[in-house]
Amino acid sequence: MKLSRSFFELLKKYCTGTSDVLRNVKVGNEISVFKTITKEDILDFAKLTGDYNPLHVESSNNLVHGALLNGLVSGVLGTKIPGPGTIVVEQNLTFPAPCYAGDIIEIKVQIVSARKIMKCEYICIANGEKIVLKGNAKLIKKS
Repeated sequence: MKLSRSFFELLKKYCTGTSDVLRNVKVGNEISVFKTITKEDILDFAKLTGDYNPLHVESSNNLVHGALLNGLVSGVLGTKIPGPGTIVVEQNLTFPAPCYAGDIIEIKVQIVSARKIMKCEYICIANGEKIVLKGNAKLIKKS
C-alpha cells in the first residue's frame, strides 16, 4: 500500500516536538465502559453500512457486527482515553467469540505506551464472561 505524502506530513506534524498531551496520558491509564447492545443498534448499524447479512438482521440470535464492536472501542478512544483529538494510525483486532443482541458489553481500554505514538490494548467482554473482541492500536493525539 502506497501512503500519500500528506499522510506522512500529518504524522510529522502530530508526532514531533513536546506536547502537554503526553504529560496527561500515562502508561497504565485504563477505563471500562458498559453498553447493552440492542437489536435496534444492530439494525441501525446495518442501515448505516449496508451490511444486511442475515446473521446480523434475520436471525433469532442477531450476531453483532465486528465493526460495531470496534466502533464502541473507537468511541472510548476518542472521548475518554486518550480522549478528544485521538487518531488511530494502526489497529489489530480479533473476535474470539460471538456477541449477540442483548449482551452487556464491557469495553476495557488500557494505555501501554505513552510516547509520541501511543499504544493501547483493549478488549470487549460480553456478559462478564467471554471476550468478543481483543485488540491493540497505535495512536497519535492532536494537542
